[in-house]
Amino acid sequence: MTTDISVVLADGTYRLDGPLTFDPAAGDSATGGHTVSYQAAPGAHPVLSGGQQVTGWSQASNGVWSATVPAGTDTRQLYVDGVRANRASGSAPASFTRTATGYTTSNTTLAGWQNISNVEFVYNVGWTQMRCGVASVSGTTVTMQQPCFDNSTKKQYGVNADLPSSIENAKELLNNPGEFYLDTSAHTVYYLPREGQQMSTADVEIPRLQNVVTGHGTVSNPLRGLAIRGITVAYGGWTSPNTTDGFSEVQANMRLTGANAWQTQGTCDRFSSTNPGTCPYGNWTMTPGNVTFDHTDGLTLDGNTFQHLGAAGLQLGQSVDNSSVTGNVFTDISGNGVEIGNGTDANPADVTVLPTGNTVADNWIHNVAVEYTGGVGIFQGYTVNDTITHNQINNVPYSGISSNWGWGRTATRTSGNKITNNLVFDYMQQRSDGGGVYVLGQEGTSLAGGLVISGNVIRGAGGGGHAIYTDGGSQYVTMTGNAAYGNNTPSMGGCKEGTTTPYGDFSFTGNYVENLTPDWPCGNPSNATVGSNTQVSSSGVGVPASVLANAGLGTAYAGIAAPPAGVAPTNLAAHKPVVAQFLDGSTAQLQPESQLTYATDGDPATYVQASGQFRWQLVVDLQQAQTLGYVTVGMPQAHFATDFHVDASTDATTWTTVGTVHNSGWGSVPVEFTTPLTARYLRVVADKPDNWGQRGDQMAISEIGAYAATQGSNNIALKAPAQALFIDGTQADMQPNSTPALGVDGDPSTFAQASGRYRWSLQLDLQQPQSIDVVSVLTPVATYATAFHVDVSLDGSTFWTVAHRTDSAGGTTGVQLDAPVTARYVRVIADRPNDSGQTGGQMAISELAVYGAK
Repeated sequence: MTTDISVVLADGTYRLDGPLTFDPAAGDSATGGHTVSYQAAPGAHPVLSGGQQVTGWSQASNGVWSATVPAGTDTRQLYVDGVRANRASGSAPASFTRTATGYTTSNTTLAGWQNISNVEFVYNVGWTQMRCGVASVSGTTVTMQQPCFDNSTKKQYGVNADLPSSIENAKELLNNPGEFYLDTSAHTVYYLPREGQQMSTADVEIPRLQNVVTGHGTVSNPLRGLAIRGITVAYGGWTSPNTTDGFSEVQANMRLTGANAWQTQGTCDRFSSTNPGTCPYGNWTMTPGNVTFDHTDGLTLDGNTFQHLGAAGLQLGQSVDNSSVTGNVFTDISGNGVEIGNGTDANPADVTVLPTGNTVADNWIHNVAVEYTGGVGIFQGYTVNDTITHNQINNVPYSGISSNWGWGRTATRTSGNKITNNLVFDYMQQRSDGGGVYVLGQEGTSLAGGLVISGNVIRGAGGGGHAIYTDGGSQYVTMTGNAAYGNNTPSMGGCKEGTTTPYGDFSFTGNYVENLTPDWPCGNPSNATVGSNTQVSSSGVGVPASVLANAGLGTAYAGIAAPPAGVAPTNLAAHKPVVAQFLDGSTAQLQPESQLTYATDGDPATYVQASGQFRWQLVVDLQQAQTLGYVTVGMPQAHFATDFHVDASTDATTWTTVGTVHNSGWGSVPVEFTTPLTARYLRVVADKPDNWGQRGDQMAISEIGAYAATQGSNNIALKAPAQALFIDGTQADMQPNSTPALGVDGDPSTFAQASGRYRWSLQLDLQQPQSIDVVSVLTPVATYATAFHVDVSLDGSTFWTVAHRTDSAGGTTGVQLDAPVTARYVRVIADRPNDSGQTGGQMAISELAVYGAK
C-alpha cells in the first residue's frame, strides 16, 4: 500500500449470509503504516444485519399472531419495528420444593404444558441471573437439565439458585402484549402485539448469525490497520443458553460450563489444596461478542452503533493491541456492552496475549445486559495499559465498569490500566452487590503500576453495593478526584476474602463523596490511605463544576447521547413586569438576594422571594390580554409553596381563581385551565406553608410561564395509550382495580399502580413525535416514589434519560426539562423506594401529564 484505502458503504441494510470476516491471510491488513477503512458514505447509515425477516403473519381469534419460520430456526430474540420483544414469561403455576435433580410441584399443571423441554427457569439471585432448562416433567416431578442445574445450585463460590424467580419460553405463558414464543418443533413463531403495532406491515426480525463481524489474526501475522466507521451492526444472536449448559452465571456474564464445573472451574486452592480444581479464579466461559476481534494491532472502531444483539456487543480478545474504540453507541444488547480481555489469562506464560495499549473513549453505553441481567457496561478482564475514559454508561442492570478478574490468591500480569472521567448513572437497576466502578483482583505489583480510578462521576445506584467497589483480592488501586453521590450506598469500600488473601494497597484521597468513611464489612484492608476527601450532598452539592463538566462524553462526542431537540412553547410571561405583594395588596419586601425580574428572566437558578410574611403573592402583567391554556409555576428546591392558587384578571381589579394546587413539591408545576381563558394579569398566591414547620418552607418563584391555549387539552399525554412495565421491561402486574390507563385519564382520584415489585414504570405512547418541555407527575400522598427518573424515546427502543427527581413526597412534582426534546414515548421509572420500610410505599401515578409545543 502506498496510501490509505476506504471502502465506502451506501445507505441501506446489508443482510449477511455469514460473518463479515477480516483476515490478514486474506489480505485484509493494511501495510506500510496505512489504514483500510470500511465506512459510511456521507449522510448514510448503513446497517450490517445478521438477521432475517419474518413475514406471512396471520392472526388467531385470541389476538395472537403467528408466522412460519424455516426448519432449524432457533432464536432467543425477536424484534418488531426495532423494538425487542419479551420471551413469553410468568410466575410458576404451582409451588415448588427443590430436590437433588429438580423440583416437586404442588400440582400437575406443568406436566400438561407443550414442549416442556424448551421451558426455561430463571433465577435472580444477588448479582447474578441464572437460567436452566427443564429436561422433563412427570406428574409433580420436574427434572432439570444437567449440567446447568448442578452448576447453578452447587457453586463453591458466589451465590446459588434455589427456587425459580420466573419461567420463560412456554406458549402457555404467552398472554401479555410484547411477548413471543417460538415453537421449534412446529417451525412457528407466535407474537402478541403491543398497542399500535401492525403485524401486516411490521418489520419483524430474528437473528440467524452469532458472529456478525469478526477479525482474527495470528501471533506472527496480526490484523493491522483496520478501521470501521459510521456503521450499525444489528440482529446478531446467540443460542448457547438453550443447551444443557444453560446460563450458569458466576458474575458479569461469566459462566460455568460442562459437567462438574461447579466443583472444579475457578475454585483454585480456595477450597481444597489437594484437589484445587482449575486455576486461576475466573477460569470460566465468557459470553461471546456478536462483534469479535483478536490478534489485531491498530484497530479503530469509530462512530458505530451496536444494537439489537443477543450476546455481548463487542469483544476484544487475546493480543488486541493499540486499538481505539471511540464515539460508538452500544444499546439493546443481551449481555455485556463491551468486553476487553477475558477471565482466563490471569498469569500467562506469554504476556503478549494480554490486550495492551487499548483506549475505550467517548462511547455511550446504555440499556445493555437486557436479557442476562448480571452483565455490565464495560467488562475489562486481564489487560495491560488500557484506558477507559470519558464514556457515558447509564441504565444498566448491574455494574457500570467491571475491572480485572481473579478472586483470592491468583497472581495476575495486569498493570497500568486507567478508568478516568467516565459518567456512570442509573446503574444497579436490577441486580445487587456491584458498583459504578467494580474492581476485582490484583492490579499490578505496586500503586505506581496499578489501577488508577480518577475523575469519574457515579450517581443514582438502584441496588446495594458501593459506588467504587474494591472486592475480594483487590490490590494496588488509586482512587482520586472522583464524585459519588445520590447512590444510597457507601461511596467506596469492599469485602476482603479470608485472612490469607492479599487485600489492600489502596489510595482513596481527594474524592467528593457522600460517605467519607469507606465501608469494609469483611475487615479492613492493609496499607490503605484514606484522607483529604470532601463530603458532598446526595444531590451533588459540593462537587466542583469542573469535575461534573469533565466526566462523560467529551464536547466532540456529546451529541451521540443527546436526545433529539424539541421546540419550546412560547412563554408569554417572559421578561414581563411583576410585582410582589402581601395578601392585603401592600408591596412586599424582598429577601436580600431577590429581584422582581428574576421571576420572568428565563433563568431557573434565580428567584424572587418575599420577606417577613409566609403568605404572599406575585402578580405578572402580560401587558396585553392573552388567551391562555395553562401556566407553570417554577419554585426552587429550597423554597416552595406546598399549596398555592392562581388567579387571573383582565384589569388587575377583578380576580378569578383559575387553578389550585395542593401538596406541591418544588420544580415547574403546571396549572392547566379547565377551559381557555383570556387574561392580562396572573397572580400566584401562596396558601401553604402559612407558618413554620411545614414542608415547603416559604414560597419563592424562579420562573412564571404563561402559554397559549391549543385545540383540546394542552396536556399531550391525556388519554394516551399507556402500559405498565417492571424494571426488566416485562409487563407489570397491577393492583386490584388499577390499570395503566388510569394514570392518564384526567381524573386525579384514580391511579395506576403496579403490584408485586416496587420498581416499575408507566410508559406512554404520544402516537407521534412531539416537542416536550415539562413533565408533571401527580401521585397520592400515601403511595409515591421518593425518587424517579423520566426517559423519552422516538422509537420505543432507544431511550434518553432527561430528568431525575430524588426528593418527591407525594402530590404534584413538576419537572422542567433542561432543554425541550422531541419524543413519541415518555416513561416515568420508580427509583426509590425499592424495598419495604422506606418513605413513599410503592409508586402510584394519579396523573402523568406532558406539556410542550404543538
